[in-house]
Amino acid sequence: MKRKIAIVRGPGLSKWEMRVYEPLTEWFDLTAIGSTKPVNDTKNIQFPIKQLVCPAQYFASMPKLISIMYTLFGDTQWLNGFDKAVAGSDIVHSVELFNAYSLQAVRAKKKGIVKAVTLTIHENIPFLYDNYAAKMALKQEVIEGTDRFLAINKMSREMLLLEGVDEKRISVIPQSVDTGVFHPPAKQDSENLKKLRKKCNLKPDDFVVLAVGRMVWEKGWYDLIPAALRVREKIKNVKFIFIGSGPERKYLESFSKRHGLQYVITFMTLPYSQMDSMFRIADLFVYPTLPTSKWNAQFGGGVLTEAMSSALPIVATLNGGVIDLVGREGGIFLQPQRFADLADAIIKFAHDPKLRHKIGQRNRKSALKLYSPQVVAKQIKKQWEMVLR
Repeated sequence: MKRKIAIVRGPGLSKWEMRVYEPLTEWFDLTAIGSTKPVNDTKNIQFPIKQLVCPAQYFASMPKLISIMYTLFGDTQWLNGFDKAVAGSDIVHSVELFNAYSLQAVRAKKKGIVKAVTLTIHENIPFLYDNYAAKMALKQEVIEGTDRFLAINKMSREMLLLEGVDEKRISVIPQSVDTGVFHPPAKQDSENLKKLRKKCNLKPDDFVVLAVGRMVWEKGWYDLIPAALRVREKIKNVKFIFIGSGPERKYLESFSKRHGLQYVITFMTLPYSQMDSMFRIADLFVYPTLPTSKWNAQFGGGVLTEAMSSALPIVATLNGGVIDLVGREGGIFLQPQRFADLADAIIKFAHDPKLRHKIGQRNRKSALKLYSPQVVAKQIKKQWEMVLR
């Protein structure tokens, strides 16, 4: 009989993250625990989903209330009916120390409702949210009650050590990417890619720079637009495609237009199901993120591994775990907020197609070797089996 695993992500449940667990259905009976108001695409996940009410989602537009919940309860992502949904599970696999449903998993274990708890850890900032006493208490209870921590990189592991987790309970297992979906251009893609380039107003000889992310300051957009100005002076056929949405989107569009870049930069919002094609029409991927007190580039939200899997060279800032993920040979890496250096790196790749090809092929091989769902799933399987012995 297969052992039962409940994978809890609440409102953050997504198809793209669940792809790494799908190969594990051969050995385990998997169930995803999401929300009745998912914020991501959850269609076509290849195992059952239970949708629970997360009451705080109905107050997401009320920041003061969220702060009150942090003060009183430690978090907002409590899931109604959690114990019933996970009852009988051999393992509840949650994410992050600070999520309320991670604490619910630990408490379900204490009640004897489930046998064990494991966590994936993306976060790499130690003592995050410790200005809230209730959040600190929540994290401590999660640390004490979790059987195994799966950190996605070395920095996440170091964060766990500083938070007081015994190193014997930590393993480093990277984020995966669907290497079958995100792949370099193939012959069978040529007609569709021609149509897509035309739709994006791209000429056959345009040099295409792709950037993907939420339109907020810490994603580095305000460095990338000045860099685009400098690049345009040297590379007349350069085109930038910015994909994302967020509170800064409208201003960023007017900012680029004010500086005469309306025909150089194209702003787009696309469903995730169409993103793989955008990587295939690009020549270079840029990720100029900035650290803040509450956020650090952890793994690029998957976009870095997607760029690697698509055989793109990368220009990125030295922020969070970027180097650990991509490797020093995977592109050019810069200090944050240096738009002139960012421009120079883009120009270097534009002038050197052989270098682009060499690094792009290296990145594709690394993605296949390190980050494919089959490779990462085997590592997760080993950890779960260790916990269940």
